[in-house]
Amino acid sequence: MSNLRNPQYDACLNLVTSYDCNLECDYCIAGFARNLVICDEPSELNTKIDPINISALNKTLNDSNKIYRISFTGGEPFLTPNIVEACIELTRKHFIAFNSNLTPKKVEEFAEKIDPERVLFITASCHIKELERKNLLSRYIHNFFLLKNRGFPIFAVEVGYPPLLKDVEKYKKKFLEQGIDLTFCPYMGKYKGKFYPDSYSEKELKIFGLTKKDINIFHQYGKLCNAGFNVGAIYPNGDIHYCYQINKSLGNIYEGIKFNDKLTRCPFKFCNCPMNMYDIPLFRKAISEVDPYDAEWIQSGISIIYEKMKNLLYNYLPDNTKKLFNRNI
Repeated sequence: MSNLRNPQYDACLNLVTSYDCNLECDYCIAGFARNLVICDEPSELNTKIDPINISALNKTLNDSNKIYRISFTGGEPFLTPNIVEACIELTRKHFIAFNSNLTPKKVEEFAEKIDPERVLFITASCHIKELERKNLLSRYIHNFFLLKNRGFPIFAVEVGYPPLLKDVEKYKKKFLEQGIDLTFCPYMGKYKGKFYPDSYSEKELKIFGLTKKDINIFHQYGKLCNAGFNVGAIYPNGDIHYCYQINKSLGNIYEGIKFNDKLTRCPFKFCNCPMNMYDIPLFRKAISEVDPYDAEWIQSGISIIYEKMKNLLYNYLPDNTKKLFNRNI
């Protein structure tokens, strides 16, 4: 989505402001990452969420001599006490994007004070069942149009959670009547012993409006990726890693950032954050700047061979040997 307005930026940082959320969705791990008090209003949580150190953040970004896309996610980023102030400062030079359920009160302040031209997109996470349970669906719809009417590029996206299958058409129609085109993204996780998104049937994909291509982007093993090169993932404490799966540091957003000078090859059979696909123009930019063959394997050659051998031979091994394999994985 980053090429919507053809913005000129050099790197992208995906910032998890906190794991706190005012919703409690069955399929979401972020809201349960800490032992939280779940509530409807951000004011009840402000004492539990650290504010962004705006001056230190700005210094790190400026010292790196790059223009950034800062993508806020969580948890719910609009629960962060000084999120609007941070966005005001960041958008003086950089671009921002959001993944939000749109229900905190700070959404209205954001809509009033932030220049839409500096916002690349807002993914309006529509967790329908939970919004209905908490009587927040009307607020979601109100804030969606508040942002849309002020010129923010905004999209309503629901998770393709298998229990929703029977209600998909009903909800699509309900939102369309409100003037909102509701789309679905793949669910990642287990449900009734099956792992998704790989377990979707052709019929289920069709109901959710998904394709095999939507699923295949998460299968990145061995493919080139710009994670760590011009993309990074920031945790609530400010630590920056290549991505949310590769535990390799690029620094801390409040102390300094140093990108890798090589592309990486994804070491995971299933990648839940394919950075090379989430911002394709930035990935192409990385490819143009680095020899694709000068890539860094995060796993050592020995561990890759070990993994392939295990997969090929595992089913033919005696039970005792299988236990030995499992203990050393």
